[in-house]
Formats: sequence, structure tokens, C-alpha cells
Amino acid sequence: MVDDKKLKKVIKEGGKRGVEIEGAASMGGLSFFCTKVDEPEGDVELLLESVKAMNTEVDETEEERRGGSGEIGKMIFSSNDDRVAVVAYVPTAFKDQIDAKTWLETVVASFEGKYLSGDGNLSAGEIPANPAAGRFTLKMRDEALTKSIEYLRSLKLFPEASNDDSDDDVVFGDDFDFDGC
Repeated sequence: MVDDKKLKKVIKEGGKRGVEIEGAASMGGLSFFCTKVDEPEGDVELLLESVKAMNTEVDETEEERRGGSGEIGKMIFSSNDDRVAVVAYVPTAFKDQIDAKTWLETVVASFEGKYLSGDGNLSAGEIPANPAAGRFTLKMRDEALTKSIEYLRSLKLFPEASNDDSDDDVVFGDDFDFDGC
């Protein structure tokens, strides 16, 4: 049983991360997002609560925005010294393009992890640490996040990385003369 104080921290962090995900996704045109959270500390059940908080509808009457990323697919990671907890969420709008269980299984299998529960919409799993084999959770968490993005890219659901470092893009700033157009 989780104490209420810990659960409140998990929900607060999840709600805030949901707002961040929604904002980043809308600015970048993303439909999927992969990131980590700290408060669940590798606990799968708490990570599920965190994702639930991310997906909560925004209550506009509240002083602080929380949630709002329910329309964005996501894979969320949290770790402790023993394991990396992983949750994959796929909104109904994308169910014909990607399955949360398959996505999760593909990522955790790369690290000898396992699927624990869920379905095509919401799935949970974990990747156990194995220090004797050089498998440490922080490194695996970061590598699994990269693997998750690679999987999304293989399905054309995440943009390819841009190598364009040029400054040739037109930027309309304060000094732009709109009347001259």
C-alpha cells in the first residue's frame, strides 16, 4: 500500500508533466512523446498513476494547469536501483497505427525486460537491473527511451532527427516589414 503523501507527489508530477507534454507536442506537431518521471521511483503501479494524471482533462477552474495530454501517445519511464518501470499509452485515435502492448514489449525485450499487464491502449512492464552484466537502470532507462523513439520512427509516428543546422529559415521578428510583402 502506498502512502497518500507519496501518491500526491506522483500525481502532482504526472499532472505537470502532462501539461509539458501537451505543450511540446502542440508546438512541435508531435502525436507521440517519450520521457521519464522521478516520483514513481521505479514502481509500476505508481507510474500508471502518473500516466493517468498526465492524461486527465485540464480543469480550467484550477489555479495550476495539470494533465491535458490524453490525446498524445506516450511511453514513460521511471527507475530505481533495481528496475526501470515502463508504461506505454496509445490514445484511441491511433489504435489502428500502433498497439501499446506491442510497443512496450518491443522496447523492454531489448533489455531482457518483461510485459506485466495491460492491453493495446495502456500497458506496463519493467526492465530489471543486472549490475553483474553491466546493466544499470539509469543507462538502460535512457537507452530504452531511445529504443522507444526508434520504434515510433519505424512506424512513421515520430519525426526523423533533423541534421539541418542552417539559419536559412525565414523568421518574422519585430523588425519584419509586413507592409513590404
